[in-house]
Amino acid sequence: MKGLMSYLLLPIILFISLGSGQKEAGKDYVLKDYDGNVYKTITIGGQTWMAENLKVTHYRDGTPIPDVPDEDTWSKLTTGALCWMENDPSTYGDVYGALYNFHAVVDARNLCPAGWHVPTIEEWRTLENYLGGKEAAGGKMKDFASSLWKIKHLGASNESGFSAVPAGGRGQLGSPGDYGYYATWWSSTSHDADFAWHWGLHPDKADIRSNPGHKASGFSVRCVKDRS
Repeated sequence: MKGLMSYLLLPIILFISLGSGQKEAGKDYVLKDYDGNVYKTITIGGQTWMAENLKVTHYRDGTPIPDVPDEDTWSKLTTGALCWMENDPSTYGDVYGALYNFHAVVDARNLCPAGWHVPTIEEWRTLENYLGGKEAAGGKMKDFASSLWKIKHLGASNESGFSAVPAGGRGQLGSPGDYGYYATWWSSTSHDADFAWHWGLHPDKADIRSNPGHKASGFSVRCVKDRS
């Protein structure tokens, strides 16, 4: 009986271990944010990335990140904020994560859990190059099993395990939209006073694009693990 109980308790012990950010032999880290959300992660070319979009509503120190659905208020912000597709986190939060403006990305209180950070332009380029360059990387990153992409791309393989979902985005003016069609993530690197670098995927192409976006835009965030 004692041996049986030990066997039955093993999955429970393992679950607790993974939920607290430990590592199972042969598996990538499972990451937990301030809110208690747990994320799958994946190691790609020596970098360990979140394999899901961030959805935390507090900075690392516990300060709340304002949720700003109003279009006029959003457009004038010079401080960190987030929003949700259709202003409905209960429906879309777990699927797509939150959209953050760039001010939240570079806030000194940190979006990502301890030991993790929003990737720089150089870290995004390292990922892009490892996956075959900008013409091929997107197809290797794109989740196809969930059927969330509304336009099918036959070259999508997700062989990297990045599991990109089409979370859409939010411009400087307007409300969140384009979910099902585009995936876009911030880097932590500014381009100039008004714009910062971001990376994104098209619905029907294998490439990955990178260009400056307005800092008042709302894009997804993937955290990458600090180098030890």
